[in-house]
Formats: sequence, structure tokens, C-alpha cells
Amino acid sequence: MSHIHIFRGQVSMFSTVYFNEIEKVSLMFEEIKSKINGNLGYACIHLYGNYGNEIRKRLIECGLKSGFKNVEIINMKTAVYLNAMSQINYKPLNGNNNTPFKLPEYSPIFLTFTIDQNGIFRVIFDEKPNVNSIGDESHLSVINEYENSVSKTVTTLSSYSIPEVRAPFNIGKNAIGIDLGTSTCCVAVIRKNGITTVPLDNTGERLLPSYVSYDEENVKCGKIVVKRLRNFSKSTIFDLKRIIGRSLSDIEIDIFWPFGIYEISSKVCLEVEKFSGKATVFPEEVAAALLKHIKQKAEEFQGKPLSKAVITVPAAFNVAQKNATLEAATIAGWKEIILLPEPIAAAFAYFNDRSILNDSNVLLFDLGGGTLDVCIFKIQNNQIEIISNTGDSKFGGRDFDTVLINYFKNALSTKYGVSFVKHKKYLLMVKCQKIKETLSFMLNASLDVDDFDTNQEGNIQISQEGFQKMCELLLNRVKNTLNAALHNSNFNANQINKVLHVGGGSRMPMIKELLRNMFPEAEHCIEEHPDEVVAIGAAYYSYSLPSDYKNI
Repeated sequence: MSHIHIFRGQVSMFSTVYFNEIEKVSLMFEEIKSKINGNLGYACIHLYGNYGNEIRKRLIECGLKSGFKNVEIINMKTAVYLNAMSQINYKPLNGNNNTPFKLPEYSPIFLTFTIDQNGIFRVIFDEKPNVNSIGDESHLSVINEYENSVSKTVTTLSSYSIPEVRAPFNIGKNAIGIDLGTSTCCVAVIRKNGITTVPLDNTGERLLPSYVSYDEENVKCGKIVVKRLRNFSKSTIFDLKRIIGRSLSDIEIDIFWPFGIYEISSKVCLEVEKFSGKATVFPEEVAAALLKHIKQKAEEFQGKPLSKAVITVPAAFNVAQKNATLEAATIAGWKEIILLPEPIAAAFAYFNDRSILNDSNVLLFDLGGGTLDVCIFKIQNNQIEIISNTGDSKFGGRDFDTVLINYFKNALSTKYGVSFVKHKKYLLMVKCQKIKETLSFMLNASLDVDDFDTNQEGNIQISQEGFQKMCELLLNRVKNTLNAALHNSNFNANQINKVLHVGGGSRMPMIKELLRNMFPEAEHCIEEHPDEVVAIGAAYYSYSLPSDYKNI
């Protein structure tokens, strides 16, 4: 029996054939025939989920034509089982279900899993596969073969020590904090003057739009992808945080997603148009592209290689979502990874170098692009004692964008007769994101009609007040989450001493008004850049780690 691992070309070192290289299948079998002496028997071919039906059919056809008596396509578990069974001396009889046998040796993978006094866990990988190139499909093996490498148990304690970070700063510690957001990503590092955010776009922007494009050989991320979305929508993936680590049945499909989404062997896959044709990518692969871009920019900014990072995740993330984030970071080349809850990171940023009264009850409100976290905690002796953690992982700033999209789409259709082809749909999406941001500091905003029909002039107005009225259902959803948080903590609103506003969504006047109305007795703390707070807090935590926490 010949065993062919088509993805890596291992065992007899045959040439690699990727899932989009169907024309190479016949050449591979010619190579096999030239290297194997004697009669051909049976071929078992192990494929990953991203190999479609067309290439599977071609493999079977070419295998039979080459002289194999039969060709079977098998999964990983069957391949490992057959490999192990072929090496044991004792042949189990029919019905022997518990026969022990020794698996063959594989390249070792050393994994260190530790939990600190705050219940924050750290995973260190050693001797992992070479995953330097995001454009190379070889990193998919990490997703498939190492999905069980990370512990499936996450322990979270109810108390966290607030890190004390004071000047002079030790710039040799390489503290990195990453906020991998639904809409934008942000990174903070230690410099001689303290913690600062990193320019992530070539224009010097500190916030990187969480958009990834595959329209060229080199994967692109950020603002340039948003600018090209109108013409390259089918090559673009965004809103990844609403997908990663979820099953297909748990994902709310957005009509504005230009990519396909389906499930193979219980694993969610995304279909995009790459420069070489249609292709399947995994959510972890897309997140890895963002994290690799972030790593590159942070290394350029710091002027040295980096291998450890504190990455934040929503409080509402489950174990599968956290593990998927760890996988993505590993693929991107980060070697030592710590996951920190976003509300805790934000609290670290707010309370660093600030005096805090003992027994203060604090509510942290974090409205990001795709998630809402509400954390209530008590401050005692420089400790954050968690009272309740409440969140909505399917709600965020993008839902407010959708309200504007529906409003302007209807107005363009009824008043100007503008129908929407696909490229205009994504143009409207980007325009509405900008209008939402404008209405955070202006009373009125407008959409130019000639952006959608060059033969017509005019603009469609919307006021801050009108936008708020359109969002009543969304505001009720926010109130429900806040009330649930109060209920979970056995507090009433008047017992809250401080409200911390976090996330880009907290810039909206309607959100500020809602929070002030619900908590009139509390002090409201609003940073100048609320969408950078989480990354800054993660960097504070990274900096406060003991001195034996080193880059490897």
C-alpha cells in the first residue's frame, strides 16, 4: 500500500500539490510511478478540508489511470491510525477494542502552559513548524494538526492586581499589548517616555482597520484594503472577530460579507478570490495575517525582533474562541502568548498612575466594533475584584453602521432611483462608517448622491438626533446588557461610583447620554482615545511581568 501525503509531499518526498493546483495531479502520479518499483497496489490519500471536490475527483481518476488498484481519500484520524497499526507486532482480533499500541515517533512539540496569580494564562510553543510565510499554505497544518495543542481549560480568577508602572522605564523589556478588534486593531509598546501606540499603516495611523485582502500574491491588511474594497470586495475578509472560534450555526451571517462561509468537518471555512483563483481560508489564517502585519510594524517601530505578546480577548469569548486566537498568534510567528480579558486590560490603563479610593464600585463599559463587554468590579488595596462579567459577543458598533446603511439605501432608492450593484454596496458601507464617526462630534452629516450616480447631484442629510431615534432598538439592547450586569452583581445603579467608557463605540453621544442617564451619581471617565485604551492596558500588564519573562 502506498501512502501519499499530498499536502507536504512527505514519506517518499513527492512534490507538493496544493488545493488550487489541480493541473499538477497527473504529474505527481507520474513522479510516484518513477520512484516506486514493482506493482502498484492501493493508494490512501490524506487531504485537508480545503481540497475541493474537483481536485479529489482528479486524484482518484489519475491514481486509477496510473495503475493503482484502488484509490481512497482518508482523513487525519484514519491516516494516523493506519500508520500506527502498521508498526505494531500484535495484530488485534476482531472485537478487541482496547488493544494498546505504541504510536510512531513524531517531531516533538514542547508546550508550556502556565497560569499567573491573576488567572491569566500563558502558552509557549517550541519547535513548531516553520510558519513564517502567511502566503504559504503550509501553515494550515498548524490549524489542523495542533488544534488540540492548547489546553481546553481556561481558569479565570475573580481578583487581579493592578500593575504599577513607573518611570524610569526599562525599554529592554519589550512589552507588547495587542487589541485584535472587530473593526480595528491597536498595538502599544514601551518606550523611554512610557507606553505608546504604534503606527500600523504607512500613513502613520495608530488604528489598523481589521480588513484582509488576498487579491495579490502578498496578503494586504488595513486602510489600503478598505480603499480597494469597492473593486476587490470578493478578495476581502472583515468582521473576523464575529467568526473566529465559532461553529457555523452560531455565526450570524451579514449580508455585507463579500466572502463565502461554510463548514467542512465541523470547521468553519471562508471562500475568497485570490490572485490565482477561488480559494478556501480558515478564520485563524485571516487573524494570523493581521497579527503578522502587527508584528512586522511593531518590530520596525522598536527596531528589534519580537516574539512575545499580550493579546486581549472579549470577556464573552468562550474557550474555543480563545484557543482559535492562540492558534492565529502562533501561525503569525508569536512564540510566547498571553491572553488577557479586554475589560481587565482597559481597567489597567485607566487606573495606572491614578489614585483610587478603596471600596470603589466601578462599571467598565466597552463597546467595540463587534462586541459589548460590561464588567463590574470593586477596587480594594490596589486589587480589582470582579463582581460580574456580562457581555454580548454578537453586538457592537457595526450594528449602528447597519442602521445608517439601511436609511441611506432606502433614501437613494426612493428619492433618486439608485439601485445597488455590489461595488456600490461596499462603497455605501464604508461611507456609513465615516458618517457614524462624523456624527460623534457634529450635529449633522450628509451622503453625496453623485458618489453613487454621477448623473445626479444632491445630498441626503441626517442629524445626530435623527440617528439616535433610528437606533432606539439598539440602545434598548445596550440597556438590557447593563441591567443584566447590575442584576448579576446584585447592585443598583446608584451604587456605581465610576463608569469607564471604553471602545470606539463609546464616542457616540447617544451612548454617553445613555450611560450618564443610567448612572447619574457616578463619575464618568472618558479617555481622549477610548479605542486605544485596551492595547495600552495590555502593554502595561506585559511590562509588569517578572524579569524572567523574556523574549525567546
